[in-house]
Order: sequence, then structure tokens, then C-alpha cells
Amino acid sequence: MELQQSTSGTYYYKKGRGAPLVLLHGFPDCAENFKHQLDYFSDKGFEVFCPFMPGYHPEDKGLSSYESIRISLEIINFVRDITKDPITLLGHDWGASAAYGVANLEPGMVENLITISVPHGSNLINAILMDGDQQRKSWYMFYFQLEVADLAVPLNDFEFIKRLWREWSPNWSEYKEYSKSTIDVLSKEGVLSRALGYYRSTFQVGLQGTELNEEQMVLREKKISCPSLYLHGLNDGCIGSELAEGMEDNFDNLTIKILEGCGHFLHIEKHQEVNDLIHDFLVSKYI
Repeated sequence: MELQQSTSGTYYYKKGRGAPLVLLHGFPDCAENFKHQLDYFSDKGFEVFCPFMPGYHPEDKGLSSYESIRISLEIINFVRDITKDPITLLGHDWGASAAYGVANLEPGMVENLITISVPHGSNLINAILMDGDQQRKSWYMFYFQLEVADLAVPLNDFEFIKRLWREWSPNWSEYKEYSKSTIDVLSKEGVLSRALGYYRSTFQVGLQGTELNEEQMVLREKKISCPSLYLHGLNDGCIGSELAEGMEDNFDNLTIKILEGCGHFLHIEKHQEVNDLIHDFLVSKYI
């Protein structure tokens, strides 16, 4: 994987030639951990792009807000830099949240949508507000609102991050290689603070850009029109798989698959199975 930089300043990895496929990572994760998808789909006739999400490269300039809609707009600018063709867009965790925004704001840009581990719609926010089980799973979100998180998360060689990997994918013992890649990224100057900004901009009104209110309303009202696939691990320790129920109301064409025996990082835990499912979904539209 060779690191490149787009004209708008986004750092990204690229591999292969063919139809454009863009991979968006989440937290606590990094672009490097999509290596299984970069290899697999580049061999299947795709030109695969894997950007650092805004704020995750040490040379990224800070944004005024890291709310989800702003991240979506940054990704839209990146896609315009790299291709004029419609893309297949895949997002995990925060990458999924950004992908929903891209697909709604620029429907002509996204030919196919695949999202993983974060459902679209009101179920998640309602569960965070009212469901005790999800509130316990989401404890870290509230901790991240505190300034002390910037100091505490790196302590003991980022044990905080390692714990999230263990708790979110409780059936998976081979997480250490991937959590280490993530820690290598988050340990660079300024990156952790910007990554925590995603959570702070979600809950703190003062960190949200009022100029984006109109776009936020668009997202609430529109259905995603392109063919879409949603994947969730049955044993996800971060977000309950039951919150995917009813997602169909927000799409014109959605397939949901819940995978047994894996958790939040299912695209790594069961990368062969997940890659095959995604490839079958993409190929099925042309048969």
C-alpha cells in the first residue's frame, strides 16, 4: 500500500484498477486495518481507495466541527478529487455514519452502499437516551466529553483502546495486531484529540456548525436510494445488533445480514466471509 495525498489534502491508500471502491474506517480504527479489503477487492477488478478519516493523519488541519454531516462533506470533496465515476462506498462505525450522509447528500455519487456496525435511523440515538443496556455499552461516549479523556486514554500504552477492542469483539482473541495499528495512528500529535472530536461534536451543541442545519434536515427526511447492504455482528459489544431492526424504512433497497460469532470489527474478524458477502451483493446486481 502506497500512501498518497489528494488535491484537497486527504491522505489515502490505493490499490488496483477498475470500478472505484471507497473504504471509510471508524473509531478506534485506522485506514491500515482495511488491508484485507484492499487486497481482496483490488484482485476482483476494483480500484480501492482507503482514506484517513478527517483528523486521523498528523498533517490534517483541524476542522471547526467533527459532526457527522461535516465529515460527510469532507468525504464528498475527497471522492470528487479521485474519480468522476459513481463509486461503491463502504463504511464501518463512524465511516458508516459518514457514508449515510454521502449517499443522501450526493445520491448520484454512490452506486452501491455497504455499511457495517452502525445502523441508520433513529434507533441508535433512541437507545442511547432510553435503553439501559445500550447506555452501558455507550459509556465511553460520555467519558469522551470530558477533557480528562485526552490525558487518560493514552495511559498504560493506550490500554483504554485495547479494552474497547476486547469488549466490542469479545469472541476474537487476535485483535492485538489491529489495535496496535490503531494506537500507532492515535499516538501521533493531535490525532487523538481530533478523533474524540467526533463524539464531542455529536453531543455538544457549541461544537456543531449551524451552517449545516439545512443539510441535517435533508438527511432526516430523505431515503437512501441506491442498492444497500448492512452487516452487523451478533455479539457486538458496542452497538446491539437488534438496533438494525426497522432500518428498511430509511432505504429504497436494503439487505440486512446479522453475522453470528463475531462482534463490532467483523470486517476484520471474519474478513473472508464479509468480503465474499459484499462481493456477492455487488455481483448479484449484474446477473
